[in-house]
Amino acid sequence: MNKVKSFIFPAVLAVGAVVFALSGRTSATGADYALDREPEVIAATFSSAWCSACKILEPRLAKVIPDFADKPVKFVELDFTFGQREEVEAKARAEGLAEIYPRFEGATGFTLLVDRETGEIIDRLTVDYSQSAMRSALARALAVAQAAPAAE
Repeated sequence: MNKVKSFIFPAVLAVGAVVFALSGRTSATGADYALDREPEVIAATFSSAWCSACKILEPRLAKVIPDFADKPVKFVELDFTFGQREEVEAKARAEGLAEIYPRFEGATGFTLLVDRETGEIIDRLTVDYSQSAMRSALARALAVAQAAPAAE
């Protein structure tokens, strides 16, 4: 009986992981859509399926994203559900977040608003932000990014 238990538990975990991976978990933030121009602000959500703060933050942010569809903001998600994978780091690097990523690697439950040109963090959205506060923070981040001198 002990051998059966030692086989069944790992098998159930493996099947669960495969089902989850194949379920096509999509970003609750609507992240990763393409812009028709270069973004000025990157809104990078650090998330995971097991993060309780993400379950509050992401639906709020998802309701705000359409308001910025015609603005130079790119919403991306760095998903740590399966750990700190090389793919997550590569995605961060591709989005211009190479300097920021190591400071927040593996942390979840927030969205960083980053000036694409300078790499500076303008704001950090958390569960403490209402939808209205998120809209205001994104508008401020755009204003800051547009006013910042170009990095050399």
